[in-house]
Amino acid sequence: MDLTLVIPAALGGPSGGSIYNDRLAAALGNAGHRVKTIAVPGAWPNGSPRDHETLAAAIRQEPVAQDSVVPDSVTQNSVVLVDGIMASAAPEAISTAVNAGITVWVLVHLPLPAETGLTEQEMTAFATSEKAALHHASGVISTSNWARDDLIRRYRLDRVRAVLPGTEPAALATGSTPPHLLMLGSLTPRKNHSMVLSALAGVADLQWTAALVGGASQGGSSHARRLHSLAERFEPGRITFPGVLQRSALDAEWGRTDLLLLPSVAETFGMVITEGLARGIPGVVGAGTGAVEALTGHAAGSATGLGPVPTSGTLPGGVVDPHVPEQLAALLREWLTDATVRRSWRTAALRRRDTLPTWANTATTLLNIVHP
Repeated sequence: MDLTLVIPAALGGPSGGSIYNDRLAAALGNAGHRVKTIAVPGAWPNGSPRDHETLAAAIRQEPVAQDSVVPDSVTQNSVVLVDGIMASAAPEAISTAVNAGITVWVLVHLPLPAETGLTEQEMTAFATSEKAALHHASGVISTSNWARDDLIRRYRLDRVRAVLPGTEPAALATGSTPPHLLMLGSLTPRKNHSMVLSALAGVADLQWTAALVGGASQGGSSHARRLHSLAERFEPGRITFPGVLQRSALDAEWGRTDLLLLPSVAETFGMVITEGLARGIPGVVGAGTGAVEALTGHAAGSATGLGPVPTSGTLPGGVVDPHVPEQLAALLREWLTDATVRRSWRTAALRRRDTLPTWANTATTLLNIVHP
């Protein structure tokens, strides 16, 4: 099978979307399929006219200028899978390619209007553009069942299929004394670091450390500075900002972690949660988001409404209203002060670890959809 994967060039650091793209391509290649990856530059989803031209050429598999990122050895007649951060902003490129007979699937990591910090005008413009692009596409791939249902509701689509992220084998985390908490993700408002810092202030009398790992997104330096300012209210060393960690440094951070925090206000899946579970680390996620599916193995609507999940030992962590820091503080206090709760969450995380899909599973699911 031939597949052309059209992805954005570097967007300021690793993200769940970029990791998904890279590992999907690797899994397809490992299975013996020919995958051509084309990286298109631009400040997506706000690409320039030139960026849109390059994207359109990549999708049509046509060489453009000599300095183009599009190689002239692209496999013809393959299925083209385009990252949604570009495709959803370029409906004309999708429409032109499909009308020319090219099979174009759009891979949506996060609906464009779901990003935080947008004006009403920006949200409306993104929704209009994304709706048109996804209706033009041959089909749509979402990265969770939650995201699939969200896209169907948003845009009245009838061809959205979920392809959940896989996981890679990982060593079990040993944890730390005192317990170490980890947030792993870009320092953006959507990830809700400020709510976590507010909740941590409510348990400052207890022993713990926390690391907020990740870099600021494009244009997000002012938000990152605000987070640093909030963290200065804690005693030195309790909360650290290591920046972007990779390879051995990231492995070391995982190894000393006892609990992962991802109470995002919007999250299509929260791949970092399954990465934590692969290491036996329980997590706390935001209610009503796709991260509930990552934590529990079930779509958000079937797991819980708003509010924390009872600590019965059946789930590898908890679910909180991402707008109520007091809920997270109460759940953290219970976990920090009750060894039985900590053991039950860890045991449940180990159970989930044994059921996690691999990236080979992800690749097979995708192929069965785009090449039935």
